Amino acid sequence: MDTGVKVTPHKHNETLQEKLLLEELNKILEENKSITDEILNSMSHELRTPIVAIKAYTDMLLENKFGELTPEQKQRIELIKKNTNFLTKTIFEMLEKKP
Repeated sequence: MDTGVKVTPHKHNETLQEKLLLEELNKILEENKSITDEILNSMSHELRTPIVAIKAYTDMLLENKFGELTPEQKQRIELIKKNTNFLTKTIFEMLEKKP
């Protein structure tokens, strides 16, 4: 069946080159995705490790494990706890949205 479209050797070479270029670009994108995943996972681990200690100590401070807090101290520790919880939530959301 003749479609009326002639494929010349020159056109065939262009199509083949485009296909090879697309395959190479896909390979590069896949490699970049792996690198990005590694960076995000490492960053997440490095951030979560100190956050666990911060959360534990803020909880102990708020439970008066080291002595009674003044109202101002308690307010500041509660702010630390709030911000630590926000940071933890942000890290988990970032990991869920990774490409």
